[in-house]
Amino acid sequence: MEHQKPVIPGQPAKRGKTSNEQIKSMVAGDFESEEQKKIRNFIEQLRNLDVSFYAFRRDNFLKSPYSLVLPLPDQIVRYENMGNPVEGIDLGKVKHFSHDKMIQITSDFSENNYIRKSTFGRLFRGKIDEGSGMPPREVIVKRWDFLIPFSPTYGNYPVYYARQLEILLNPHVASHPRMAKLIGYCCDKMFALVFDVNLNLTVKDLIPRDNFTWSPRMKVARQVAETLRFFHGKQIALCNFTAPSISVDEDYNIQLFEFDRAANLASDNFPVLKTIVGGAYNYYSPEYLTSVLEFRREWFFTSDVYAFGLLLLELTLAKCAVEERPVNFVEWAKIAFAKNERYDRFKMTIAVPQLLIFDLAMKCVQEDPKMRPHMDEIVMELDKLSQFKTENRGLLG
Repeated sequence: MEHQKPVIPGQPAKRGKTSNEQIKSMVAGDFESEEQKKIRNFIEQLRNLDVSFYAFRRDNFLKSPYSLVLPLPDQIVRYENMGNPVEGIDLGKVKHFSHDKMIQITSDFSENNYIRKSTFGRLFRGKIDEGSGMPPREVIVKRWDFLIPFSPTYGNYPVYYARQLEILLNPHVASHPRMAKLIGYCCDKMFALVFDVNLNLTVKDLIPRDNFTWSPRMKVARQVAETLRFFHGKQIALCNFTAPSISVDEDYNIQLFEFDRAANLASDNFPVLKTIVGGAYNYYSPEYLTSVLEFRREWFFTSDVYAFGLLLLELTLAKCAVEERPVNFVEWAKIAFAKNERYDRFKMTIAVPQLLIFDLAMKCVQEDPKMRPHMDEIVMELDKLSQFKTENRGLLG
């Protein structure tokens, strides 16, 4: 793929054709209300924050596994005595929660409320007191971690944090039925987001289960595909969505809230800069891994398509890509599919949907990104395949 200059997320392209979304954005900018300007200026402040104030906190040091063998850094003493570099404001209906309020919501981020690691930190359950005798609202809190040893990635946290806020505040995104509702955030001594979502299960939890049958698997696939099509239509690449980052309710409806590296792309010819996230290696497209080796770290819409193809393989084969590290999951899937002992038995009946979905998945993970289908085509293909019904959970089930 020919290397071209990356677009700065949120900025209009300086080369190539101007997209319809960009034109709408520029026109809308001329008619911003005072409140919208205030929010935009605030997010720009967040984007340009010095991360040192958030990294050198006593709490970060004491909760790090190396705190017992390292002396308290001098920087911590200095930054602990400084005031917050930016004063949080309410962003429309999204409230700013103070550091003390976040401690209250999560019971000081207790182990009992811990769910799992996320891209840049951890997820916690929390409760917000609604008052007036109302039961507390259950929420999910996503906190960015600055634990020792310090990572070079920490320097990019303000950019990623501001970018995700920017995307979540977009009215089209906020009203999408597959997006978790953002109700609050915190920039007081920490970076955190508060979602009104009940995170009981993720797609990763369901993939190996016998009772996760073929119909709900395809329902999940269709909803993820439609959501990706929506984002691509808004010139947004999700970048790092994976099976563990997709929440599922009891009716197999999905909700997304883990897309910390999502960014605006002007077109498929303009990549967004990105750094590797540990633990998600098998979800990266070949061209992205090549760009990492060449110190470019570029992600395209077609890279999202590749990640979706891997999700289809996971749903079809009842196996998670992350469990096959460091094996190439695509190659493993080809062999597993071809050697399946039940292949002949299912070839003419139950296996028809799996065969067709497997074929679609392999189109999505082709090595040449130009040969991969667009999300519009994928959604249309999934709609055609919906006529096939079976209650088999997967070829390897």
